[in-house]
Amino acid sequence: MKVIFLDIDGVLNSQLWYSKRRNFNTDYVDEHYPFYEFDPDAIICLNRIIKETGAKLIISSTWRKNRTIEELQELLNSVGVVGEVIDKTPILSLYEQNEYKGNAKRGNEIDYLLKNTGKFQRINWCKDTQQEHIDKAIIKNYIILDDDSDMLYSQREHFIQTTIETGLDNKIADKAIEILNKTLIELYY
Repeated sequence: MKVIFLDIDGVLNSQLWYSKRRNFNTDYVDEHYPFYEFDPDAIICLNRIIKETGAKLIISSTWRKNRTIEELQELLNSVGVVGEVIDKTPILSLYEQNEYKGNAKRGNEIDYLLKNTGKFQRINWCKDTQQEHIDKAIIKNYIILDDDSDMLYSQREHFIQTTIETGLDNKIADKAIEILNKTLIELYY
């Protein structure tokens, strides 16, 4: 299975979209929430990635907080996303000597889900051993679409950073499709 770890703000919406949206009547925008929180062009790009790779969605965005997987699926369906939401990343907290120090980096939350749910393991020393782990894994390849850079070094081939200014566009979609349609052996070695 291929998956997309999906952030929403800065990926499916952007400053460019909010600038375009200013032309809409405020009452109309409020009445159609959350539709106008999502850039239709970014949705088209995401749908193209999903259709050309068969990837499923795992929500890593803060939009996952206080929402079930079913609610996230309904939300994305309501704005035209064609993909299946199969999970959301956990919210991991950091503690030091039993004192709360904040939330973990998004890359750590993604890594936790990959290892514990997806049985995904990256091996850096040998193609054959990597292939053995791929064969056992549920998640065979993935990308991370996010405008923040708090990912892990081990996720570098999978991370595609968008910008809050423009969000997901065709150039980023092309790169996502290229990564997802490669094998991990092609990607790593």
